[in-house]
Amino acid sequence: MIGLIGKKVGMTRFFGQGGESISATAIQIGSCHVIQVKDESKHGYRAVQLGAFTRRKKLVRKPQLGHFAKAGVEPKAKMVEFRVENAEIYQPGQELRADIFRVGDRVKVIGTSKGKGFAGGIKRHGFHGGPKTHGQSDRHRAPGSLGGSSYPSRVWKGKKMAGRMGNDRISVRNLEVVQVDPENNLLLLRGAVPGARNGYVIVQRMTELEVLAGGGLDIEPAEKEQPEAERTAKGKPEAAEKKDGGKKAAPAAKEEPAREGSTEKESTAEAAPATEEKEAAEEKPGDEPEAEAAKAPQETDPSEKKDKKE
Repeated sequence: MIGLIGKKVGMTRFFGQGGESISATAIQIGSCHVIQVKDESKHGYRAVQLGAFTRRKKLVRKPQLGHFAKAGVEPKAKMVEFRVENAEIYQPGQELRADIFRVGDRVKVIGTSKGKGFAGGIKRHGFHGGPKTHGQSDRHRAPGSLGGSSYPSRVWKGKKMAGRMGNDRISVRNLEVVQVDPENNLLLLRGAVPGARNGYVIVQRMTELEVLAGGGLDIEPAEKEQPEAERTAKGKPEAAEKKDGGKKAAPAAKEEPAREGSTEKESTAEAAPATEEKEAAEEKPGDEPEAEAAKAPQETDPSEKKDKKE
């Protein structure tokens, strides 16, 4: 992703639309020109080399003067190379300004932190120091034991100890662009930026994956993962039915396409039950009167009842 080279001007206060006070850092973007475009066929990778902030020719070596003259630009004080996939859209001598960013963009700022010199363990690593009482006279800010007894008889590499602090390359991600001034070539970024005033910084737009990793924007992924219960139910339907007590119905069987040789047999087999149902329906109305007659009680003459009593 292409970026810009600038200088940290300082911090100021910016008022939002609702009147809230926002601490912002002003960055002066230099006259960024494309010095060289590298392609995969010649250099083995794709990149764009940018230069910013002019420098006197007297302070530039002759090979570098020829490098700048080939691009048709003045000598630059700061040069940075950006790896990009679409390097062919840039041309040597092309100028890039602050208007390539928009308000609301999330950017990454790279700078060199302030140098603190040689610092002790309390300032450099946040040690708490020794106790203030019980006979302590000169161990209040001492680092304490280093742990190098008979084993391992040395100090482990990377041990937190006193040493040089600051003057490191620091990257701060997920800073929001709150204002763009194309006329003055200025950017206002919400939050703090590493480095001292007039220090060089690199402002680079973040990708969606970097924003997600930083947790600044709520961007939903393209595909949501299914919950584990649904995946197990789809993969093992029988096991899911057993867990539910057999309440869930078995999945419907997929209809298979009919084969060429079995079309006539299947049609006759389907027609047979249909004809049987029709015949049964026709026979039912004729059988109903006979069934009703059998259910009805038979009437007898009173003379026959008297003969039986005698």
